[in-house]
Amino acid sequence: MKTRVAGFMVVALGAVTAPAVMAQEAGVSYRPAPPLPKPIYAPQRSSMENKRDLSGVWFIRDYNRRFRTPTNTLPPFTPFGKAEFDKRVKAETDGKPYADASTHCWPHGIPRVMNSPYPIQIIHSPGKITIVHEVAHNIRQIHMDVPMPDKVPVSFLGYSVGHWDGDVLVIETKGTDPRTWIDEEGIIHSDQLYTVERLRKTENGENLENEVTMTDPVYFTRPWIKKINYAWRPDLRVSEYICEENNRNAPEGGVTVAK
Repeated sequence: MKTRVAGFMVVALGAVTAPAVMAQEAGVSYRPAPPLPKPIYAPQRSSMENKRDLSGVWFIRDYNRRFRTPTNTLPPFTPFGKAEFDKRVKAETDGKPYADASTHCWPHGIPRVMNSPYPIQIIHSPGKITIVHEVAHNIRQIHMDVPMPDKVPVSFLGYSVGHWDGDVLVIETKGTDPRTWIDEEGIIHSDQLYTVERLRKTENGENLENEVTMTDPVYFTRPWIKKINYAWRPDLRVSEYICEENNRNAPEGGVTVAK
């Protein structure tokens, strides 16, 4: 579907290139970040020195293309939401999956882009936190310490504002384009989707926990939570990712066609 150049590892005596992650989306094998508490690379300092400094490269630890609640259940669908989900699951089972935003090489949307098996890099700057995603070069901008506008334009990654609640970064996002999906399996959303992410360091700074709460009265009867964890990976660098080149799942007539 997309082409990815493997990340680079940095060693103490210099930089050498080596395949670090072979990650692809559904149907192609990937190698997730290794389990903690023993990281693949032991930095001289702990990222826990400043709990409000999330800067650096992180890699998802518990990738699953399907979103589930913390008790491993489906979200609390409305009847309409469940019917739309079932329709997409059946289409995939029948070998004719619906085309989503990513198959068009469009941005993946929120929160799905935060669940990709590719590195992310968090960058702090005055008044803003930027999250650079290797996948399709998606870039999120979180505007800090400002209120959410009454009206936000609809865009693929939505409009995000953030603030600190103690040592927890709280990110609110509205205006996510409904052409994006919440997960890869078939959980979708309307233009009323409202997400709240709560990110905090755990495990002595080697883990970044993201608790995502999703609210959408069109598709869900109540807010629900998905948890995502990322390993701190100072040995990785975000690499080039060109979706438009060798897009093996380019849709035809609204249906994903593997080539």
